[in-house]
Amino acid sequence: MMKKRLTFCVMAVMACASAFAQYVTAGDGTTYSLKTLSQHAETQLIVHQPGELSSRLTYEMPQSITISEGDTFVMDDDVCLLFAPNTMLTIEGNADFRVQHESRIEVAESNEPAGSGVCIKSATAVEFEGCYFTRAGLELMGTGGVHLTSCGFTQHDGSSAAAIYFITAGAESTIEHCTFGGCRKAAIGSAANASQSLTIDNCTFYYNSTDNKNIPQINVTAASQLTISNCNLLGSPEHNMVGGIGISNFMGFEANVTVSGCTITDNRYGIGTVGPIGHVRIENNTLMNNRYETNPMNGGSAISLYDPYQQTEAVVSSNHIEGSLWGVTIIGCKDVNLGQPDNADIDSPGGNVFKDNGFDGQLYDLYNNSTLTVYAQNNTWNVAEQTPAEIEKVVFHKADDDQLGEVIYWPAMTAGDTGLRQWSVDNGLETMDRATVYDLQGRQIVGSSARKKIVIVNGKKVVY
Repeated sequence: MMKKRLTFCVMAVMACASAFAQYVTAGDGTTYSLKTLSQHAETQLIVHQPGELSSRLTYEMPQSITISEGDTFVMDDDVCLLFAPNTMLTIEGNADFRVQHESRIEVAESNEPAGSGVCIKSATAVEFEGCYFTRAGLELMGTGGVHLTSCGFTQHDGSSAAAIYFITAGAESTIEHCTFGGCRKAAIGSAANASQSLTIDNCTFYYNSTDNKNIPQINVTAASQLTISNCNLLGSPEHNMVGGIGISNFMGFEANVTVSGCTITDNRYGIGTVGPIGHVRIENNTLMNNRYETNPMNGGSAISLYDPYQQTEAVVSSNHIEGSLWGVTIIGCKDVNLGQPDNADIDSPGGNVFKDNGFDGQLYDLYNNSTLTVYAQNNTWNVAEQTPAEIEKVVFHKADDDQLGEVIYWPAMTAGDTGLRQWSVDNGLETMDRATVYDLQGRQIVGSSARKKIVIVNGKKVVY
């Protein structure tokens, strides 16, 4: 039996960086901006007119600044904030980073990680809109949560674990319509002990984790409500250690996770969960060519579900899965369901489409490396004909190794399926002893006269 190994990094706990010298506001209720801070000589802010360092008015920050609890910071419109190495703008009070015209937050170019950027320690929510970070990062230690809209993070220098890094848990946060590109480590990450309720929606990720370490582009800890939706994650084949979405739970947090409507392409793997995730829904995603792992035993799955504690319950439905080394891999877990449309107790319609998943001449649409009985009905498999004999060739389960659980993959979906189920004689229609069968006029059918018809079985339309 082929065994696959753990393929995700362990996330560490970090703290906001701080320089030896810094300016701290008095905490007396004052509202500050870069403009007003530059009027205090103690801040050492240097003002550069447009055209000197950039096309914008630029504030160069040679030492760290802390906005104390009780004070407020408001980001200036259409400016550039340029950090020197090892300097931070730390917000302990209130802050508003929403701007009408794009503002830049940058770290001076350096061959080494600078450890500079913005650190939020606020007890109230902080809003970001129209802020674009270059080489700089955003570290989050506050309890108030953050909300980012239409922001960008490029070339983060890797001085922390992610361009946006949740170091501690706080109120629910949202990241929407943002772009992440060329970051040395993850684009969005959270510490192993930071179970952060989070929504990531309509964001674009490309070529992140350029250090090519075992760090996916999104690398977060499971939370009571974690939603990743409508995102586009593009990897680079040369980064053969970098996955798409990695969700882990090393501390046993309550977890409800949804990944939906995403397009994930050209990564080492597509979506991976590690540890007891609780409830997981992976639906309506397109996963293409997530295969760039040199050793198939270490990765290359479009979807990988790994839980040695057997607490993860997952539903995988309506995904297009193509060009991976392994389509879906199951290791451990409590229950994984890829399709059981006739079970009213679980919303698992199936509808997954598998194509060209495998390596070395062998196709692997579904690899059940667990003792679970896995329902995988109403899917389209990568076979010439959707028949049990053909589907068996692309599913690895009890029939291949009697120590493993069975995959129940029949009935399958056929080309042009409109939702009618296709049943075989083996499903009980031969003897009619497991179902009450009616024709479409509502007349009960008895015995073999029910063959080769569209009928209703226990309220379901059936074609056979």
